[in-house]
Amino acid sequence: MLGVTGINRFFYLRDFTDMRCKHSRVLSIIREQLHREPCDGDVFIVMSRDRRIVRLFTYDNRSYSLFEKKFVAGHQFMKVEREGNERVYRIDWKDVVLLLENPIVKTLKIK
Repeated sequence: MLGVTGINRFFYLRDFTDMRCKHSRVLSIIREQLHREPCDGDVFIVMSRDRRIVRLFTYDNRSYSLFEKKFVAGHQFMKVEREGNERVYRIDWKDVVLLLENPIVKTLKIK
């Protein structure tokens, strides 16, 4: 079970959009390409290219956890932006909650 709170550290992986990858591949990318070591309690967030799927990965030295949230057609997650060219950056708990709980309507169809 993925249990996260404001005491966890959250990292958003900006250019990682491949939703075919599971735990081991994501952790491999974190270690090899981003030169970070998954620590106890750190949560890594990835988003699909169309912004309909968000996944949160964590590793606690004993087990991997994965949380996925997917919107139905017509809704998507907010776009996460930050100045600079960093591939991974830390985000605050309040921003994680905002991201996960506030869908963006792509198209408003009036009948």
